[in-house]
Amino acid sequence: MDFEKFDRLKRQYEEYIAKAEKDTDGGKAMQQTRSVWFDRHTIEELLEQTDPKTGGIKIFFGKYDEETLAESHALTNKRDLDGKLTVILAASDDNQDPQVESMVVNGGKVCPPDCN
Repeated sequence: MDFEKFDRLKRQYEEYIAKAEKDTDGGKAMQQTRSVWFDRHTIEELLEQTDPKTGGIKIFFGKYDEETLAESHALTNKRDLDGKLTVILAASDDNQDPQVESMVVNGGKVCPPDCN
């Protein structure tokens, strides 16, 4: 992908999500998630559960709340993630939704706060 377009897509998201946070939460608006990182091992474990020809990773979007904070592998205080967006990876054959829990992984490193 062209880096100029990559940067434009990211910038448009950041502008949109900052406005949405302010419109939704006013004075409690937070700096929202910019990216979520998963290690290679996690991705390979999911892919091993799929068919070599039709398999892939399906990505779902989610938002942390008090009940789901335990799912995070954040390096910082998990409370800092309350209200932050996340992505959930699922092993999928031919774009099907997962059928068993081992096919679903959450807990990537959310940036911010875990940015490099």
